[in-house]
Amino acid sequence: MAISQIISLFLLHLLLPLAYVSLSQSSHQLICEVGTGNGGSVGGISPLPASLSKLLIKGGTVVNAHRQERADVYVGDEVTVLDATGRYVMPGGIDPHTHLDAEFMGTVAVDDFFSGQAAALAGGTTMHIDFVHPVNGSLMSGFEAYEKKASKSCMDYGFHMVIRHWDESVSKEMEIMVKEKGKLLN
Repeated sequence: MAISQIISLFLLHLLLPLAYVSLSQSSHQLICEVGTGNGGSVGGISPLPASLSKLLIKGGTVVNAHRQERADVYVGDEVTVLDATGRYVMPGGIDPHTHLDAEFMGTVAVDDFFSGQAAALAGGTTMHIDFVHPVNGSLMSGFEAYEKKASKSCMDYGFHMVIRHWDESVSKEMEIMVKEKGKLLN
């Protein structure tokens, strides 16, 4: 079955439901707008766009790790209906290892946060965790640089730091990073 024939509902585990519809449109902008409501990620959690905050997908095959079954999926009070008859409804994936907009040995990755995330959404991934490289040896500078790069985001994301060496300055900077930039999501 072609991707353009699948309508998928991706529910992020323990977070607000996030709807993504895979139709025949090829525009990255449209994919990202439908995917998370133009980014707006705060601490890696994107708000739902008002137009997709209440949704019914009916008649699809719901797929999870344990089984497949024909079912309807309802999100919210006022209902928008997507007919998923003959299509699959499944949870979105999390890519824990990405290098979007990464600079390495004088080159820059071809995908920035926007284009890489749009491609990921089209393939069913709804969140990723990107490597953050220190800038001039500074973890904080690296984190701030990646926050700017991620301003183009159109899906949920997280960061993890690349630690290239260990000394007292890295230890102190890590403590500051956890206190000032760390976020615990439950």
